[in-house]
Amino acid sequence: MSSKDSAPTLPPNVTIFAPRSPQAAQNLLQARLFTRLSASASTTRDQLLKASNSHSKLNETFYLSHGNAILIFDGGKEGVELEDAHHEHFRAVCLALKDADIGLDVAKCVHDAEDVLQAGFQIDAMKDGSVLVIDLMHAEADDDDDDDSDEEEGEGDEEVGK
Repeated sequence: MSSKDSAPTLPPNVTIFAPRSPQAAQNLLQARLFTRLSASASTTRDQLLKASNSHSKLNETFYLSHGNAILIFDGGKEGVELEDAHHEHFRAVCLALKDADIGLDVAKCVHDAEDVLQAGFQIDAMKDGSVLVIDLMHAEADDDDDDDSDEEEGEGDEEVGK
């Protein structure tokens, strides 16, 4: 009854990417090159937002922030041009993080993945033009309590991703 009055709560590894520009959502859905940056565990979401909002070279057409992770995405160009554009966006994001004194957890970063799943995210288009974003790496950290029962399944999943 009162649940109709409140918005549903998403799991901590799920967010809705609803950028101001519809083109930004299309850029994410059509991207072909992805980099995941994972900020240190002590970094808060507010710190990441402040860092990204303080730099004029950053805009939502090529990156999104979720929890303490940033997904940089690019597409539309081919070959070296795509890589150059992606690396320029990577440099802009890293500069913003450096200026905000935000460190990275290098072990959780993924560079130049050709598929969003390889970067640890799943994305799905929604009817309203926004994008459902699931942080798969965050979900893994939450599933530690049932390691024993999923041990064999986890090994099979790793080989599928290779």
